[in-house]
Amino acid sequence: MPMIMISRQPGWRRPRISRAPLALVGSMPPVDFAAIATQHRTALHRVAMRLSGDAALAEDLVQETLLRALRRFEQFRPGTHPGTWMAAILTNLYFDYLKHQKVERKAEPELARAEAVEDDPVLGGVADDDLYAAIRSLEPELRRVVELCYLEQMRYREVAAILDVPVGTIGTRLMRARARLRELLTPTSLDVVKP
Repeated sequence: MPMIMISRQPGWRRPRISRAPLALVGSMPPVDFAAIATQHRTALHRVAMRLSGDAALAEDLVQETLLRALRRFEQFRPGTHPGTWMAAILTNLYFDYLKHQKVERKAEPELARAEAVEDDPVLGGVADDDLYAAIRSLEPELRRVVELCYLEQMRYREVAAILDVPVGTIGTRLMRARARLRELLTPTSLDVVKP
């Protein structure tokens, strides 16, 4: 059987991986974690940079990885390479970060709508009694939508199902209700709304 020779590039060296003896790894107290963290921090940072491509995010991932590894150091299995164990923690953290970013992107439109309402200068400085009086003076269909969406904190779909109207109608009614509330709660009209 002929032998196959694999040629390596000039100057290539096998990476040096320091492995602690198995008996030592199994008996390491948490105090030795600092030495392990120091030894593998650079490699963890390289992995984080490859995954994220962002230096600040990579540093955050490394910090959180070291924190989680320290908290779960008693779960470290003897015979496992500490660098590999922490790289797995880092990779899982990065995947969690990506999932969180996906959820945030999906929620951005709804959060923007909520912020737009919260940042309304007219409605922001109004006393609660004046606001409730203005809501009571709205047309019944607008008042019901405001009560369900803002006071009961229900989603548009839930409100649409309760009122048996399309979801778009809920958004339209809320827009009309907010415009009417702005009219009712301007400083000149507050005296008219008060009971």
